[in-house]
Amino acid sequence: MIRKRFIAIHTFHSEESKKAFQKMNAEDTQTEEEWFANWTFEKCQCVATWIGDEDFFFCHWLSETDQDIHKALTAMGLDDFVFTACYESSMYMDINLLPDSSAVKKSLSKVTVDA
Repeated sequence: MIRKRFIAIHTFHSEESKKAFQKMNAEDTQTEEEWFANWTFEKCQCVATWIGDEDFFFCHWLSETDQDIHKALTAMGLDDFVFTACYESSMYMDINLLPDSSAVKKSLSKVTVDA
């Protein structure tokens, strides 16, 4: 089956679950490669995540179905911290996929991003 793109919006159960999640992540010693390998499953894969200090965060998934994402989240214990809604994305654009000669991509090279 072909994998589709999904955005998962994760909302913390409570302030306590948010703090526990942040503590767990602060103690995590995995490399980014190890993290992404751990979030790769038979029918889905997390390919990006955006986590700030808010009561929610986002993940980009490639998956056959939204239920496959929910099964992966449950298997990894994320359900202990968050509620998740998954939305299929029918359109995906990423400036990083443009050729280096792109005028838009060249203009981005003038911007400093806090990593």
